[in-house]
Amino acid sequence: MAFTFAQKHLFYTEIAKMVEAGFGIREAGRAMLDTRLPARQAELLRAMDKDLEAGKSITEAFGGDDRSITELERRIIGAGERGGRLAPAFQHLADYFGMLATARRDALQSMAYPLLLLHLGLFVGVLVPGLMGQSDFIDIVKNFVLVLFALYAAVFIAWIGLGALLAAAPGNPGLDRVLNAIPVLGGARRALAMARFTKVYHSCLLAGLSMKETVETATRAAHSGVIAEAGRLLVATLGDGGALGPKFVSCGAFPPAFARSYATAEESGSLDKDLARWSTVYQSDAARTVKTASNVVSKGVYFLVLLFIGWTVIQAYSGYYGMMNDLLED
Repeated sequence: MAFTFAQKHLFYTEIAKMVEAGFGIREAGRAMLDTRLPARQAELLRAMDKDLEAGKSITEAFGGDDRSITELERRIIGAGERGGRLAPAFQHLADYFGMLATARRDALQSMAYPLLLLHLGLFVGVLVPGLMGQSDFIDIVKNFVLVLFALYAAVFIAWIGLGALLAAAPGNPGLDRVLNAIPVLGGARRALAMARFTKVYHSCLLAGLSMKETVETATRAAHSGVIAEAGRLLVATLGDGGALGPKFVSCGAFPPAFARSYATAEESGSLDKDLARWSTVYQSDAARTVKTASNVVSKGVYFLVLLFIGWTVIQAYSGYYGMMNDLLED
């Protein structure tokens, strides 16, 4: 079972704290094992210790578990290891997953009541026509179960389809642009992509990686087809010996304020401070936009359920009064 966002937030916070205090990564892992970690985390740390003892790098030791460690994590840890700045790298990850955990919690909380209302609305939609038709309560319950089954099947199919689209977007700039253009939800995607991009870019700068490797690593970690496409232009610009600032501004893949700030920071030699600031900005922006998106979706579900309940009741009583009029006319 993979880590939850909240578990990763605590996991990386503890590692960052231990490494910052001067512990080696193996000593930090062993100290954390003494705190009775959840089984999956303990398993990861034991495997890491074994791989380190076998001579593997820290990045290789962490990256060996694809079920638990994502590409973003491997890239940030790798940059921190190469630059001798593991503690800031782990703290970057702790902050990022803390933001995701908070956003996920807020989304679930905002959807709880609309989902409850949805099930109630579906039951009313089955109950009222059933009572009007003098159906047995058992038949009404059976019909409700069938409706729920159809709803869950539709949601499952939609979830699979959405997952396929999201998985394809990092390699398809056109699809990525379409998804980013969706009101509210697209803004959340763009903010998350920029949060990943700026965090990895900043980590690579601190680690002293070459600009080419920094750009390649950050654009891949952004998990965005639009940014990946821009990354190829940036790498080509570096190959030609050009400055990146003007390309950030002209390529159109990045928010204008960020692109202009990058250009001036490149000129003034303050990229590390500038990327640190933007990393914080986009992390906060991502948390805000995800919360906004979840609130919009929850209110949309709430409104549709109310419309459905009203329409069901009106239809049922219209049919009832129509039947009564037919009887009176006869």
